[in-house]
Amino acid sequence: MESFVKFNVLNNIATISIDNPEKKNAITPAMIEEIINYLSTIEDNPDIRCVLLKSNNNKIFSSGYDISSIKEDYNDKNHPLIRITDCFKNSKKIIITAINGHVFGGALEIAISSDFRFFSKSAIFCVPPAKLGIPYSYDGLKNFINCVGISNTKMIFLTADKFGSDEALEMGIANFVCDKDSIIDEAIEFCLKISQNAPLSLATIKKSINAFQSSQSLDEKNQELIKKLIIEIQNSQDFVEGRKAFNEKRAPSFKGK
Repeated sequence: MESFVKFNVLNNIATISIDNPEKKNAITPAMIEEIINYLSTIEDNPDIRCVLLKSNNNKIFSSGYDISSIKEDYNDKNHPLIRITDCFKNSKKIIITAINGHVFGGALEIAISSDFRFFSKSAIFCVPPAKLGIPYSYDGLKNFINCVGISNTKMIFLTADKFGSDEALEMGIANFVCDKDSIIDEAIEFCLKISQNAPLSLATIKKSINAFQSSQSLDEKNQELIKKLIIEIQNSQDFVEGRKAFNEKRAPSFKGK
């Protein structure tokens, strides 16, 4: 079976490249498994300090999580998006994402779960569930809240607008904005800088910071409430209409039922 994820190690840096051009780099559950497996192979290798996630397409980083794969329970801990974002956050390695093109939906959630993000000046980001009539997991929303705060998370999700690299930098989604032609080189240079530091210190400091973020949790009552609301969306006519409109490349007609 063809692989849409490329893996390479050079010096103290591992690079993971998304390469699924026919689907505009849409990320499938199989691709997520590949990325998780690659990270697991280097997790205990002290010579590798950083991981660079990038795209082999300089126009689009990823069109998002493959919509045809949206079948699982959104709050299931085994959901591929939850598994990969947890993997990124729990990894001992410092993970840098180079957004060398447009990034949408679940792919952006993966990116914000990395430790640093480089955006090209021409990059655009968008998270469109509200335009598709589909829900979003609490864990995923928490990832955004931890990254950009409540107000910006509402702006991103409730408008479902497209935002540019300047707004990514202002919100805190981007740490650096670079020219498209130099973004990979600048990200690698940053990786090399971090790789000069002590691996045990890097891993411990990262784990300590992420432990603070992960300490936020819902009580049982609110967990059940959110689960009920998500099931209502999945059983709604709007849920069917959103996916149908997306596949037919037309504007959806939502009825609120």
